[in-house]
Amino acid sequence: MSINLCWFRSDLRTHDNLALNAALAEGPVVALYIATPEQWQRHDDAPIKLDFWRRNLLTLEKSLKEISVPLVLCQVADYAAIPGLFEEIVRKWEVSSVYFNAEYPLHEARRDDDISLFCKAHDVNVKVSHDQCLLQPGSILNNSGLPFKVFTPYSRKCRSMLYVSETVESVCVSAPLAKPLATLDKQCRLDQIDWPEANSSWEILWPAGEKYAQDLLAKFCKNVVTDYKKQRDFPALDGTSTLSPWLNAGVLSIRDCWRKASTWHQGEGVETWKNELLWREFYRHIIFHFPHISQNKPFKTNQQHVPWRHDEKEFTRWCEGKTGIPIIDAAMRQLLETGWMHNRLRMVTAMFLSKHLLIDWRWGEKFFMQHLVDGDFSANNGGWQWSASTGTDSVPYFRVFNPVTQSKRFDGDGDFIRRFVPELNDLDKKSIHEPGLFKPDEYPLPLIDLKFGRERALNAFRV
Repeated sequence: MSINLCWFRSDLRTHDNLALNAALAEGPVVALYIATPEQWQRHDDAPIKLDFWRRNLLTLEKSLKEISVPLVLCQVADYAAIPGLFEEIVRKWEVSSVYFNAEYPLHEARRDDDISLFCKAHDVNVKVSHDQCLLQPGSILNNSGLPFKVFTPYSRKCRSMLYVSETVESVCVSAPLAKPLATLDKQCRLDQIDWPEANSSWEILWPAGEKYAQDLLAKFCKNVVTDYKKQRDFPALDGTSTLSPWLNAGVLSIRDCWRKASTWHQGEGVETWKNELLWREFYRHIIFHFPHISQNKPFKTNQQHVPWRHDEKEFTRWCEGKTGIPIIDAAMRQLLETGWMHNRLRMVTAMFLSKHLLIDWRWGEKFFMQHLVDGDFSANNGGWQWSASTGTDSVPYFRVFNPVTQSKRFDGDGDFIRRFVPELNDLDKKSIHEPGLFKPDEYPLPLIDLKFGRERALNAFRV
């Protein structure tokens, strides 16, 4: 009996998984996961993110076992070695079809094209599902038949087209395999994969598994989403979903998030959160249509003239949360301690680096990817280019967030700063925002005069 191979990547769940559901409908299924440690390193995947994948693979293996689907784990160096692995799979196993969910960055798209060509050359069916997005990239075009470059008209078009069907609550059980599978040369156990060394706190911060993710989604939709518009910009509050790690690893489906937001409530909070989900979609559509973004290039090619600075000492102080600007330092220390940063602060810290310090935004983009548990190329790149005024629908170059003003507005009492910059704990809620005025022996002087940095950036972009 031939088998259907379901290749898992950033879709580590059984629930509402389009590729898996399609494979299960056709007969016996074998699940495959391919670890590529050298590719992870090239893509700057953070150790905390890779450990999150590892733990979710462990729960996925158990979930697949419940529906009689074996999970085969293999390790090769990088994407270039995957066709050789598939050659062995086709030779040793009776594979009739390969199922997978599409990924859209350039390297991943090329990898999938290579495997599709290989399978077709060996009479193996390839069935690709578009599981990461509510609407397939390439399907949202403007009236001229071109991809949108501005978010607002894109989101209006999406909403006019969207109909998200009900979740398939039950997952089919696979037909049994006719005989045991032959062992592959690169096959291994989960603990034999070259994972980075893990920190014991990561499992507490970011628990694994579909059940935890579904419970977190339900809790957010029931208790938080109604006030999302009012509270999402305040980092000291529990006002965001923090679902991005599970969503980006595919432990949650985007369709579930969209559906369940409307299950509990209606109103501006729900619609604002849906808009954030559409921003996530928008950046995936952008990298699909404009592959040069995946090649370390700005979206706006006319911004390549900006004379970015490459000051390693200033960059290191930004990385370590020692700039002397309290809200910047608190945000960077949150990233270093937890592997996550509040979205408002991602914008503030990115703009401080790329505008006030005029340091190449690609340095910051790389650093974020190396530390984020929810590191996602399209969203991270889109956010950095938005802040640096080099991206699609980005902030105008002359708009520069003042981090002290942002701090006073969104952390008025200084609670977030106190949590991550404890040396400022005893300052009052007015003094705690001001850089360099207090505690010069305990806290660094500001890295830069904000007015000077702003003017330098404006002059650099005007050239």
